[in-house]
Amino acid sequence: MNIPNTITMIRLVMTVFVFVLLELHARAGCVSMTLPWIAFALFLVAAVTDFLDGYLARKWNMVSPFGRIADPFADKILIVGTMISLLHFPVATAVVTHWYVVVVIAREFLVTAIRGYVESTGKAFGADRLGKWKMVSQCWTVAAVMSMVAGSSWFEWAAIGGFWVSLALTVVSGLNYCIKARELIMKGAA
Repeated sequence: MNIPNTITMIRLVMTVFVFVLLELHARAGCVSMTLPWIAFALFLVAAVTDFLDGYLARKWNMVSPFGRIADPFADKILIVGTMISLLHFPVATAVVTHWYVVVVIAREFLVTAIRGYVESTGKAFGADRLGKWKMVSQCWTVAAVMSMVAGSSWFEWAAIGGFWVSLALTVVSGLNYCIKARELIMKGAA
């Protein structure tokens, strides 16, 4: 277990705490705003570790098979799990709608399936810039919505703008992976 992989595992643990804090907040009837602010802070730290572990793995030449699986898994759990947890709150569902969460989950299943298939043929098929920007926009959106759950209306504009940007990038990056995979598969068949 190297440092980047340890950071990835820490992200998973922080993500679980985000879910627990949001669940406790929902069950307590949203009376205290302390729990969602702690969840918000943990989410931000977890999101930053997403960029840190990959950067360190590449910089220190510590890219590993475990990291290639664990890092995107941790990302998906962080984003999708937090979105699902936010569906408890009416203020959140005004921005992060149920159908939006389904689109995000569908895209993640599709890209994971495509990546698994292409990499099973021996070709590398990692994340691209569009996928990374998609992750940034989703983190932005989720963080802004979490601040709304915590009682702040200051970032409502950021949540709404982030919703539309992340929706577009989710769809476009998913289509981009389909096109790239088709090209790789067709070249391999030729």
